[in-house]
Amino acid sequence: MITVAIVDDEIALTELFTDLFEMEKIDVVGVGYDGKQAVELCSKYNPDYLLLDLSMPEFDGFYALEKLQNTSTKIIITTGLIEENILNQLNKFPILSVQYKPVDFNEVLKVMVPI
Repeated sequence: MITVAIVDDEIALTELFTDLFEMEKIDVVGVGYDGKQAVELCSKYNPDYLLLDLSMPEFDGFYALEKLQNTSTKIIITTGLIEENILNQLNKFPILSVQYKPVDFNEVLKVMVPI
């Protein structure tokens, strides 16, 4: 079974994605709301995938990316930030995909479960 952790400070988004993943028989091993929790979830559960928002208070997504550079977890960024300097910063990290908000769940699934 595919496993995923979801980290976003938008609680409604984490709840929606949790429900959608469960309908697709993808196991949500944990939900977090900042970059520090993303690191903790990946350390504890080693999920196949991490859905990670960039813009979060206190510990942002870049905090998690710095700490998770050597993880086997595949990282999917979800963000509303599309500035060129931010996209250039993302090039430094091993990211599977960048999904822009509002995130299309079917596009996320295509990345996770290629047809």
